[in-house]
Amino acid sequence: MTGSKPKVLLIDDSLDTLDLVEVFLYRDFDVVTAENGFEGFKLAKELQPALVITDIMMPVMDGVRLFNDLRRQEKTAAIPVIAMTSFLKKITRKSLLAMGFNGVIAKPIDRPKLLQLIGRVLSIPSLCSGDKVTDETQS
Repeated sequence: MTGSKPKVLLIDDSLDTLDLVEVFLYRDFDVVTAENGFEGFKLAKELQPALVITDIMMPVMDGVRLFNDLRRQEKTAAIPVIAMTSFLKKITRKSLLAMGFNGVIAKPIDRPKLLQLIGRVLSIPSLCSGDKVTDETQS
């Protein structure tokens, strides 16, 4: 990548997950973190990130409500959003994609799968290479 790194807003109530995913992304992205959906919503409006990655189950404001609020605001409506969840069943994945999430990934987060999904969502070919993307990241 040339120039400045794309900004990714990472939202999760687990500090361990925030730390881990930030380590996965720091080389390619400017990562900003938030610990709940309400804080993430404020940051998304302020920073206009290239991508939001959010946990679904969080206190204060969950990931689905965050997603819906982002879509209702003109300033944030077009920001792609990836859901991450520990409770990933095929029906949950399909439901999240049907709501309009740009991708879904299961926890614990697998770095190659996450990078491939981000590459697909943001159209960054260098991140899309590698093994075939698994079904959980396909839309």
